[in-house]
Amino acid sequence: MPIIVLSPEIVNKIAAGEVVERPASAAKELMENSLDAGARSIEVEVKTGGLELLRVSDDGAGMTGDEMELALQRHATSKINSYEDLQDIQSFGFRGEALPSIASVSRFTMTSRPAGSNSAWQLECRGGEIKSRKQQAAQPGTTVMVEELFASVPARRKFLKSQATESRKIAELFLSLALANPGAGFKLISEGRATYDLKSASQDDRIKEVLGGELYRTLLKIEYGQKPLRIYGYLSGPQNLWPKRREQYLFVNGRLVSDRLASAAIYQGFGPALAGRHPSYVLFLEISPSLVDVNVHPSKVQVRFSDESFVFRTVRAAVEKALFTDQQRPEAAVGLNPQNTGYQPWTGPERPGQLQIQEAMALFASGNPEQAGLKNLMSIQPVVAYWQLHQRYILAAIRDGLVMIDQHAAHERILYEELLAARDHRRAQQLLFPVTVELSSREMQVYQQYRQVFGSLGFDVKQFSGQTLVMEGLPVSWEQSGDGAALVRGILADLADTSDVNLEPAQRLARSFACRAAVKAGKALNQEEMNHLVDRLFATSSPYLDPHGRPSVIKFTLEDLEHRFGRI
Repeated sequence: MPIIVLSPEIVNKIAAGEVVERPASAAKELMENSLDAGARSIEVEVKTGGLELLRVSDDGAGMTGDEMELALQRHATSKINSYEDLQDIQSFGFRGEALPSIASVSRFTMTSRPAGSNSAWQLECRGGEIKSRKQQAAQPGTTVMVEELFASVPARRKFLKSQATESRKIAELFLSLALANPGAGFKLISEGRATYDLKSASQDDRIKEVLGGELYRTLLKIEYGQKPLRIYGYLSGPQNLWPKRREQYLFVNGRLVSDRLASAAIYQGFGPALAGRHPSYVLFLEISPSLVDVNVHPSKVQVRFSDESFVFRTVRAAVEKALFTDQQRPEAAVGLNPQNTGYQPWTGPERPGQLQIQEAMALFASGNPEQAGLKNLMSIQPVVAYWQLHQRYILAAIRDGLVMIDQHAAHERILYEELLAARDHRRAQQLLFPVTVELSSREMQVYQQYRQVFGSLGFDVKQFSGQTLVMEGLPVSWEQSGDGAALVRGILADLADTSDVNLEPAQRLARSFACRAAVKAGKALNQEEMNHLVDRLFATSSPYLDPHGRPSVIKFTLEDLEHRFGRI
């Protein structure tokens, strides 16, 4: 076949195939043009999933008739003037392909009026060719009406989904742009009904409005880094994960992107907490334009970072900090810290009982607060540091609500980290009487594989003969009254499981030991024991997760509680 130059009609249809994959793609290009034009109000109307009608109106800068004609030519743009401008892209669209591509596969009408002009101009296109140009009365701004999309390309229509699916894709795109641009108002009319009407708002209020108050209240706030890379937004906590992906928005310099690198960093920041589940998030990455290439994909849904390792580490660190560092710990609780509350400890022979407090209150009411040596009681607030619920959970007040701590999961985290921290330096706690353990062939095989790891973590275990072990010492965390033989058998069974082979051998062994040595549900704890447990928990690197990735601490804010009680 001889080489020929393609006709403009074919070229435009090829370009349209790259830029306009479906009605939502056209909606994206038109709405981004509106934002680049400085629009403060954008209205989108959709009929039949965008195939019959897609109309985008804005109150942006507008264009003259001559500028409108230029805008319908390929590679015509107002957003770059030189190659150097490509190194500092700060607008959404800059290729100059969107309008001519959309116009080539639809009945296309564009009406625009610049600010300060007395009238608007309207252009009508068919198959990418301008058929008419006339003056028209219109408000300042631009309206683009796309009708019969892909009517001239029936093959493209065959690959589209149902009307409901295409409408949903447009709504998802609409919401993503609304999230990234809270200063602008957005309205979506679908099949004649106003689906969304979002007024200008703060970033937090826009996120709450789009995601819904119930989901918003479960999210943790992220604020991390500075130039050249700043990360902020909201993210699910470890106790609010989902079996399937939902509500995941990642923006790079205000542009919604699908980036595997950043997404992987978000997931890795959770560590083992995910356990096959997924977080919701609305995260914004602000990075120097010179460090990111947004020209990777024709529709600009993918980006490339010049220093991928730096971006990955920073995103992961931001997630880890939000999940495991920024959360309030009970020491900051209302009434728990004498320096914060003005609480003065009782200086008498014993802590005042309820009867003494009642007497003091009666004396206070009578106007004699210092009578009978009860002066100190007047400065005492009725404070309970910790409560134990059903001998399973420890409850503590914090400044803006309540935290509930799973005593077993908390102790697991403590033992796990303490065991690993003293690796190779931990001395075994000698048993009063050595314990003999007869292993099966499989258990002995696993023990031989992990023999050195056992020794490094404080297990004084020797092979006696054949498949018999003699335990003379165990890690100091193990209670002498416990069944040492059952402990070792249980650990060997866990190590034989291949479901967590990605962990280091020492981590696997430490996790198994911590689970078996930790305080169990059903054990009553006194105030001193609860204080000691919580102090040690929040000295760990990840107090909000046990070694298996399950939550060890759950937070309830006052807003959560007031919502449950119907106050808000």
